[in-house]
Amino acid sequence: MTDFSNASVLIDPATAPGASTSPLPNGHRMEEFEITGVLGVGGFGIVYRAFDHALARVVAIKEYMPAMLAVRQGDLSIALRSERFAATFKSGQAGFINEARLLAKFDHPGLIKVLRFWEGHGTAYMATPCYEGLTLKQRLAGGRALSEAEIMRMLAALLGALETLHRAQCFHRDIALDNILMQPDGTPVLLDFGSARKLIGDLVDDSSIMLKPGYSPIEQYTDDPAFRQGPWTDIYALGAVIHILVSGQLPPAAVVRSISDNYQPLEGSTQRYSATLLRAADAALRQRIEDRPQSVGAFAALLGLTSATPGHYSAVDHLAPLAGVAAPAAKEAASPASPAPAQGMPREALVRSASVTPQASSGERVAPTNTARWWLLGGSALAAAVVAVLWLVNAPAAPVTASAQPPQSTAGMTAAAAPDEPPLMPATPVATTPPAPVVPAPEVNSSEAPVSPPPPAQTSEPEALAPAVVDSAPVPKPVLKPIQVALRISPWGEVYVNGKKRGVSPPMKSLQLMPGDYKIEVRNGSLAPHRLQLRVTADAAAPDVVHAFKSGQP
Repeated sequence: MTDFSNASVLIDPATAPGASTSPLPNGHRMEEFEITGVLGVGGFGIVYRAFDHALARVVAIKEYMPAMLAVRQGDLSIALRSERFAATFKSGQAGFINEARLLAKFDHPGLIKVLRFWEGHGTAYMATPCYEGLTLKQRLAGGRALSEAEIMRMLAALLGALETLHRAQCFHRDIALDNILMQPDGTPVLLDFGSARKLIGDLVDDSSIMLKPGYSPIEQYTDDPAFRQGPWTDIYALGAVIHILVSGQLPPAAVVRSISDNYQPLEGSTQRYSATLLRAADAALRQRIEDRPQSVGAFAALLGLTSATPGHYSAVDHLAPLAGVAAPAAKEAASPASPAPAQGMPREALVRSASVTPQASSGERVAPTNTARWWLLGGSALAAAVVAVLWLVNAPAAPVTASAQPPQSTAGMTAAAAPDEPPLMPATPVATTPPAPVVPAPEVNSSEAPVSPPPPAQTSEPEALAPAVVDSAPVPKPVLKPIQVALRISPWGEVYVNGKKRGVSPPMKSLQLMPGDYKIEVRNGSLAPHRLQLRVTADAAAPDVVHAFKSGQP
């Protein structure tokens, strides 16, 4: 990680950490820029302080310099440590340039403003304003904690920056304490996107390069399409930042939580911060993607932030940890049956608290009002549910449109399982009355195992059901479909298929493989890998991949 913090403190290139990367010397000119010092040295780049002679201003220049791949030669150009690193170096350099090009498009106070980027000395550079301040990591290390008002103002600014990125379908994916710079006026700036680091990590197959345990959610540990990255990925990392600011420690790593989730909710753990802030952090840190806030706006609503214009949020300055006011909202927020009132509740409670002294008696006066309101809402919802159930019970059967209805019950799932073959299913019960009760049976099995072809998934009388379908309509020639191969790995392992990484299990629970022969390899750090040959056929169930790693293995 290379940052722009401590801009007033320069590092002697000869004694800088990682000095083997040989930073450019002071006084070196790159067109209008003159190097005046080194601000930071990291594993993937060097940040310099420089003077812009054209515009008479101080700037920061970031140089793409992955120490694991390249070294600086006597003429100050960059040379590869080995020719086998050429493709990896070029890929990382392309990511560096793309990140600079992306940031140059945005103009938000919470994002680094790229003034210019170029290539030279066999590598790439970007020039930005020279930001003053400390990263959150440096600030906490110095014993300077943030008050809740400061945290809320910081979150408002960061969420505005993230919303600007997300509207362009861009995601940071590397939010952490050392990537948030706090300027002297309290304005935060998101630093390193880590684009080059991620590309290099992918190519050298080293997840430790890309991931930060505690900050990285479960979807960043796997390439499984079921674990898609999106706004919720950045929201999880921001929740981890809140967690460490509030509790002094990071939440458990997501890959560990996927095995045994020992996460302890922040809400109720301290009286120093409001239940609104703690509850929002808990929501952001939920393990399942669908359980987290799905957008910056949704997360901002949980925090009680307001937005007058897109990309800009503001915080309420009078936040205080009022347990008597906030506690009722916590129970309602956990109920999936009434999401809209639950999201509005924290903000309503905070507005009300502006005119209430935080005493036990005031909390008791407010709580009954909220309780009565929620009982009324709950009664309305219950009445609506009863009407819906009565309508469903008395409604006439409609086989053709059943698939368009929401899931109603286990019995309703049978009728809804037929959308894949709409022309066939109505014809069978009409044309031949006796077989009609038999036809829906295979559809239930196929909905339970959508990956496998219908005949193998059945356990009895497959030939008896096939003629009914053939008589109804022409059946296309059988097409091979992927077969599900279950994974049972403990405690965890990186799964490779024919030499290509497919993800980490857990959380990945299965592979989808076409019939054929495969070389499966499961790795767990320095432990001996588990290898096997796997044959997948369309007419037989695939064997599970089962292995338990033990720390005593060589």
